[in-house]
Amino acid sequence: MKSEQVWIHCGDVQLYAELCIPGVIPAPAVLVCHGMNSRGFQGLRLYTRLAEAACKAGFVSLLFDFQGVGRSTGGFDYGLNERENVKCALNFLASRPDVVTSKIFVVGHSLGGAVSLYALQDETRVKGLVLWSTPKNHNYNVRKFIKRTRGTFGLCSFLILSRLDRFFNVSKFFKLEVYGINLRPKYVKEKLMKLNECEAASRLKNIPLLVVIGESDIIVGLDEAQEIFEAAHNPKTLLVMDSADHIYKGKEAELISKTVDWIKAVADSI
Repeated sequence: MKSEQVWIHCGDVQLYAELCIPGVIPAPAVLVCHGMNSRGFQGLRLYTRLAEAACKAGFVSLLFDFQGVGRSTGGFDYGLNERENVKCALNFLASRPDVVTSKIFVVGHSLGGAVSLYALQDETRVKGLVLWSTPKNHNYNVRKFIKRTRGTFGLCSFLILSRLDRFFNVSKFFKLEVYGINLRPKYVKEKLMKLNECEAASRLKNIPLLVVIGESDIIVGLDEAQEIFEAAHNPKTLLVMDSADHIYKGKEAELISKTVDWIKAVADSI
């Protein structure tokens, strides 16, 4: 195996990325889309471990930072331009002579899974999508998160302040930080909460889907994973991991093993 650090041009931004290339090429590929985190894919060792495991299994693996986080340029865009980031990363992979273009797989965690569902509509190069802990829709998920962390009053305050935030920055009155990213209420309401992953899953066709959820995930519940699974077309698989939380702490090896095994099985069937 060998690794490369690369920059991917995506509109006005530059996406920092790392490639892991197996000994035998050309090879199928795995694109890893991290969850919301100010440190990008470096925010969780889980992503690098997945890329390394996939590479050892014979896949070219690509990790990248979404815009505005990690080492990438630009600003965090609450799930909108991040969809374009996924497309740019896919185009980069498809341009590589060491990649079998007809056998690309995508793994998305949380928000990374959400934007992948949108980015892969009508995509023919991707032969499988893995969703780790992806919400059913962000309107439901954001409301649940704020209510759980700040109570009913906090949710009401957020909804009111998100309207006022259209006219002046209310961040000093209502600080909303998720994994190191300071979120503006108006953009959460106008952009992030418009993501409807179930609807996107229902429009995704001809791409096998693996939906993974931790039994103890309090950020994205089992009910959300089940609704995405029900909305999606066949072939599809639902994997519930016992006692796993949102970031699969202590269950990383099992998650990676089952994810790579599923990808290999689909790749071998093509």
